[in-house]
Amino acid sequence: MPTSTPFFIGVLALGAGALRATELAGQSSSPDSGTFVIRHASDTVAVEHFARTATTLNGTLAVRDAKGTAQIYKAVVAPDASVPLIEVTVQEKPDSGKTRGRVVERARVIFKEDSAAVDALTNHGLETRLFGTERGAVPYLNLSFALLEQAVRRSRAMDPGGASVPLFNLGGGQTVDGRVSSLGVDSLALAIGTVEFHLRVDGSGRVLGGRIPAQGVVVDRLGS
Repeated sequence: MPTSTPFFIGVLALGAGALRATELAGQSSSPDSGTFVIRHASDTVAVEHFARTATTLNGTLAVRDAKGTAQIYKAVVAPDASVPLIEVTVQEKPDSGKTRGRVVERARVIFKEDSAAVDALTNHGLETRLFGTERGAVPYLNLSFALLEQAVRRSRAMDPGGASVPLFNLGGGQTVDGRVSSLGVDSLALAIGTVEFHLRVDGSGRVLGGRIPAQGVVVDRLGS
């Protein structure tokens, strides 16, 4: 079963590359929102609420752990479905009534060309690091299916038939290859290292649900 990885994020730089005007026009999307419920057997391990527009992707990934960890992200989406910037706040015991969660870390990520500059503000102060990555990489946050959906959209923007997409691991700074293959008319496989996700998708690339067969994890999408 996937577990929450140590979080490290900041400012990443990543270039999208030029696209023709007709290609840019084809990548716009209608506003969308929903909730992913991630379960292992009968246990809910995480819940992710998200909202997407043509230029933004915002969400909260709440992990059911002892500390009540929530990872709140705000991303900028480019016309080619890449993510040039993402900001993440990690807090324990998410907002509830008048009680506000304790912020563990704040970070901002900006991608440019094939490098990633990372600024992270923790209880140890501000730390800045520069990582190598690949053009058009999409941020990957463990258990975030809204960001996996963004990877699917990026893959289709690169090739309507589906293409491998580089993923920048926000839990460590590595760039890994997300290998996309078809499982039928309305499903695809997304392999990240040795982990393979089976995702149900619609014609626009929206993830409608899925599973991680080898780990017994099932994901349901609620809402529009």
